[in-house]
Amino acid sequence: MFFTSSVPSRLQYIVRLLFEEISGLNVTFTMSKEEYLSFSGPKIAYCREDPGDGFFVESSGLLFEKKIFPHEVAVRRYRDIPILFESAAPALPGSAGGDTVFPFDILAAAFYLVSRYEEYLPFESDKYGRFPATSSMAYREGFLGTPVVNIWLKLFMERLSRKYASLMTHYEPYRYLPTIDIDHAYAYRNRSLFRTMGGIGRSLVHGRPGEVLGRFRALAGLSDDPFDTFSFIRSIHERHQLSTKCFMLFADYGGNDNNITVKGKGMRDLVQSLSGWSALGVHPSISASEHLPRLEAEIKGLSQAAGKEITCSRQHFLKFRLPEPFRQLGRLGITDEYSMGFASNPGFRAGIAHPFNFFDLAGNEETTLRIHPVQVMDVTFRDYLRLTPAESLLQIKQIISQVRLYNGEFVSLWHNESLSDTGRWKGWKRLYEEVVNEAAI
Repeated sequence: MFFTSSVPSRLQYIVRLLFEEISGLNVTFTMSKEEYLSFSGPKIAYCREDPGDGFFVESSGLLFEKKIFPHEVAVRRYRDIPILFESAAPALPGSAGGDTVFPFDILAAAFYLVSRYEEYLPFESDKYGRFPATSSMAYREGFLGTPVVNIWLKLFMERLSRKYASLMTHYEPYRYLPTIDIDHAYAYRNRSLFRTMGGIGRSLVHGRPGEVLGRFRALAGLSDDPFDTFSFIRSIHERHQLSTKCFMLFADYGGNDNNITVKGKGMRDLVQSLSGWSALGVHPSISASEHLPRLEAEIKGLSQAAGKEITCSRQHFLKFRLPEPFRQLGRLGITDEYSMGFASNPGFRAGIAHPFNFFDLAGNEETTLRIHPVQVMDVTFRDYLRLTPAESLLQIKQIISQVRLYNGEFVSLWHNESLSDTGRWKGWKRLYEEVVNEAAI
């Protein structure tokens, strides 16, 4: 039981996520002090002053607000763990109240990170208009690579269980979900004559005649297209009994959106083939993220090509700016979103290793759009951090171990082209095999 002065949407949201979804508890609220004091089961008081009895968490007030304010949120340390919204007079372990008073407002701290509160405040965007990892509190304070919300919850439940031995939690098992982005379905095939000639010209200008030969061989059917790695993807995932989710860039050519044409037979055949063994999601074009009719057309087009409804998405370049893109996706029937990660750095953008419903902070309401955080991406390690496959594997293993420790959902993001084992992606196919072997255990 939670005792509180009121049950606003923010409080209800974060309590449901932490204690019902993740911990498997049944939670009730009461605003009656008498009912709280007379209750004999596990109980938590969430208010400004400890009413006595039960377990006390001092409220910082954040969850009772309805608007967005530029709070100065200090990061402190408790048992070497970074914490937010430290209590005014935190009880120390072993002191009077040490086992019944929590040292910081875990509910406000978790909500601040999971809702991405800081991304609603003014910030300097990167060249793609994104909220950069370097602007995040987690990056600045050195805990981006740690699911601190899960750590806080574990600490809280340990303390709560010491007081209430009868407390019974239930955690869902760890899950691995491999996802593939298809920005360029093929390197050479199913492209217009204009784009083919342009590609040949670029290869010659940059002194790469081998690419020209490879292009002609692929077009003549004498060798496979290097980006056609879909059979490999299917085989490695089926070998480990993993479900695959592919996100298709299904948009007209232009700018950073340069997949094969959506009108051609090659695209239609590929979509039909993929839909037979993989769940499909839309990979909205850069321009569609700010143009609702275009986004709607891309979702409908992919749905028609696949012969089934498309209900999941991932933003191209992981480009989104809260809350409008997620609002639009919800209006268009998207139920699950897979963009919650930083392109430049691996880790836990929302501080948590579990999926969660999107909380629209500007509208101050929980939505039904399910957010699935992505922790690692091939491009992050190869292009942003400039790491070798071996160096990348060490970091990826650390993240997998943390997600597994807290029974979370590990989501990897790879591209079909990075599995080609050619050019700048030499050696990355083998890395992916090692990542899947590690994550699928």
